[in-house]
Amino acid sequence: MKKIIPEFSYIVDLNRIGSDPVQLNMTADAQQCRALADRFGIVGINALSAHAVLKRINKERVHLYADFDAKVVQQCVITLEPFEQHIKECFSLVFSQSKECSTRLNEIDLDMEEEEIEYITDNKIDIGELVSEYLSLALDPFPHSPGAEFKPEISSEKQENAFSVLEKLKFK
Repeated sequence: MKKIIPEFSYIVDLNRIGSDPVQLNMTADAQQCRALADRFGIVGINALSAHAVLKRINKERVHLYADFDAKVVQQCVITLEPFEQHIKECFSLVFSQSKECSTRLNEIDLDMEEEEIEYITDNKIDIGELVSEYLSLALDPFPHSPGAEFKPEISSEKQENAFSVLEKLKFK
């Protein structure tokens, strides 16, 4: 089995997160941007940067808040011309070493109820890969450049519908 190597990787050992929040800033270089664009099947990524804050909730849980800013180039589905788009998103996750801690009443943090919980075994997370995944989710699946409009061709001739064409083929 071929091991997949993330294009934009920034691994953090959660054992190193203490009581004080840890802030991280990441910027993808040109090679990483090209590799991500290839992975996502888009024309290009001109810039990608992210800011993350990791905060320990308790001995088994760490909260991650991250925001990212990207300038991507996609192909317009109407004109087929490339155009640049600015994407600015944020996401938040809770990482837990144990599934058991979420069921213990004394360890449930009510403020974190709405957060998505990711269970991990090696106590390491790749924040760069998470940013990449959330960027891929933020991409418009049917991008159209500003001002591009779909104008279907309308013929002045009366179009035959499929049933009338079949009617002509019917045996008499």
